[in-house]
Amino acid sequence: MRLRIFVGMALLAALTACGADDPEGSVVPDPVPSSTPTPAAPPRALLLDFDSASGLDARRTVSEVTASGEVGAEVRVATSGAAALKSATGPDGSGAVRFPAYTGTATAPAVALVVNALTPGRLDPDDDDFEFGASFKLDARSSGSEADDGDNLLQRGTFDSPGQFKIQLDHRVLSCRILGDDGEIFVKADELVEPGVWYSASCEREGEEVNLTLTRLDKKANSETWRGFGPTGVVAVGAFSLSVGGKVSPDGVPVASADQFNGVVDDVFLTLG
Repeated sequence: MRLRIFVGMALLAALTACGADDPEGSVVPDPVPSSTPTPAAPPRALLLDFDSASGLDARRTVSEVTASGEVGAEVRVATSGAAALKSATGPDGSGAVRFPAYTGTATAPAVALVVNALTPGRLDPDDDDFEFGASFKLDARSSGSEADDGDNLLQRGTFDSPGQFKIQLDHRVLSCRILGDDGEIFVKADELVEPGVWYSASCEREGEEVNLTLTRLDKKANSETWRGFGPTGVVAVGAFSLSVGGKVSPDGVPVASADQFNGVVDDVFLTLG
C-alpha cells in the first residue's frame, strides 16, 4: 500500500510537470512579471559644466566657456569695470567658476555669463514642459545693500519682459519665477541655504505645475521641493540672452551691482520638451 501511494504521487507530479492539466497537453508557463521601463529623460538643450576650467590654477581668470547640448549656443564672459570670472573647483572635483565677492557699493564691477542660441528662439520653452537649474556654493556675505540685495543664479528675460524664467537667491532664500503669456508662477523655498555648502537647484514646469527643488550635496545630503500651480502659457523671451551669475541688459551688458551672484557655480543646464 505504501509503495502504491508513493508511485501515485510520483505519477501525479510528472503529469503536472508535463502540463497534464492543460487540455492541449502543453506546458503553461508561469506568468512573467511585467515592468514598465522608466522613460528616458529628455536630452539637455544646454549644459555648461565648466570642465574646461578643470586643472586651472585656483582663481585664475576664465575668459572662455564652452556650451554643450542639443541647442547650439555661444557663451560670452561679460564684465564691467575690473571684475573677472575665476576658475574654481566644483562639488565633484571638476571645474567650476567663481563670481566676484560682495562689496555692497552701488558701482561695484559685475560679471555674468551671456548665452545665446546660434539659431534665434531655440532657447525659448514656448508652451512645452521645461526645466533649468545649476549647482552653487554661496559666499558667507552676498547681499545687504540697496544696490545688491540678492543673487541671480540663472535667468532669461527681465521682470517686465514678455516672458521670463529665473532662479535667484534673495537673502539666502531660493526662489523661481516663470512668466508666460497666460500668467506668472512664483515659487519660494521656506528655508535658508547655508553659505559655503554645495547645493543644486532646479525649477521645472510640468503642465500647470511648477516645482522648485533644492538638493544639498555634502554629507548632510537632503532634498526639498516646493510647488506652485497655475497657467503660464507660452514662454517666449525674444531677444533677451540667458544669463548666469548676474543681471544683464537686453543687449547683454552686465548691470553693475544688481543682484550679482557671489560664490561658485557649476553644471548650469536647460532642458526643453
